[in-house]
Amino acid sequence: AEGRNEYVLEIPKLSSLILKHTWEGEVKGLKAWPRDDWPPVAPVFFAFRAMVGLGILMALTGLIAIVLHFRKRLFEARWFQLWCMALTPAGFLAVVSGWIVTEVGRQPYIVFDLLRTEDTVSPLLGSHVAATLLAFIVCYTIVFGAGSYYILHLIGKGPGRPDEEAYGTYGVEKPPLFTDLTSESDEGGKDV
Repeated sequence: AEGRNEYVLEIPKLSSLILKHTWEGEVKGLKAWPRDDWPPVAPVFFAFRAMVGLGILMALTGLIAIVLHFRKRLFEARWFQLWCMALTPAGFLAVVSGWIVTEVGRQPYIVFDLLRTEDTVSPLLGSHVAATLLAFIVCYTIVFGAGSYYILHLIGKGPGRPDEEAYGTYGVEKPPLFTDLTSESDEGGKDV
């Protein structure tokens, strides 16, 4: 109601650098525009924070993985495995949050200051749009369901050694990379 943020963490001039490519660029806030040109503030506000927060968590997870790798604990740290499982949907949620920031944040315009959303209404019937949306939902449910089933099947199978699973099954005794790479030369020495 007061048009201000509380508990702000600011990095001076960073938005100017990102948006205007200069330290001295002017970045206008919402109050610089008429109220009827404002997007819905709450969804953009929270979606942006969710997007950034998830990005930070994913980057932190990568750094922890590097540390655990060098300590030879990456595959033994049970807490980290559980953390990674909990963070599985983070990428998807971050993308959706970013999409909300982009699409809701540009409202009420499709092209800022040129074309408003209300002026771009499609002449299609609502029933046609609903049928197409339903078809997309059905297709994506099948694809997502099949992908989820396959991934869960692989997870349930657990990690295995490739040489135990595949080699010998299809007539391959051992992987090509582990065969003897040396051969006898004409001089009787070994070539690599």
